[in-house]
Amino acid sequence: MQIKVKSGKIKKIKISHKFNFQKMKTSHKKITATSLIIGLLMLSGCGSSTPTTATVSNQKYKTYETQYIQTSYPQDWDLIEEKDFPQGTPNSTIVIFKSNIKNELFLTNVNIAHSTLPSEIDSIDYGKQVIANQKALLQNYNELSRNEIEIPISGQNQKVTFVTFEGKRSATDPVIKFSQLYAVKGTQAYILTGAMLPTEEASVQASAEDIVKSLKVK
Repeated sequence: MQIKVKSGKIKKIKISHKFNFQKMKTSHKKITATSLIIGLLMLSGCGSSTPTTATVSNQKYKTYETQYIQTSYPQDWDLIEEKDFPQGTPNSTIVIFKSNIKNELFLTNVNIAHSTLPSEIDSIDYGKQVIANQKALLQNYNELSRNEIEIPISGQNQKVTFVTFEGKRSATDPVIKFSQLYAVKGTQAYILTGAMLPTEEASVQASAEDIVKSLKVK
């Protein structure tokens, strides 16, 4: 895949129930919960509503683009591509965006994961499948909001699900807040996940959500 930076029915969808940092192989017959795994990047040592069109705030942004997708991210965030991925990053991860606001416990980040589905499915239905499985994977799962927004897919605005929720991997881990969006074109599925502490600065949380909502699928 060349990357450049400028500046219906399915039988069953399975999601891995393992939350660890070991590499995972993607499969044409299942979707793994890679978005949450890579979302949990720790610093070393230290109900549906009326659809709205996704927008990005007025701060300065750069564009990340591949042959298949496009998204925007704040110019003061770090872009991490495949060659610089942390050890154990799932194979389905396309890119990671990392906040430059340091935190001794957790580093706010957004990642994009890609999967090939066994057959076509609507983006909204796909989102419901993933949300249901993630609810079973996380401890203390608490859904904060769920909305339908519209993003460009194949040149036309289509409805997708944007959800925010909290949870943690184990009893000893901190509670993490997630912002997540699910989009499908044909059998190609994309999950954008923002992960942050619930106490993170409001401006940083807003930037993470902006990235998630800025997705365009070509």
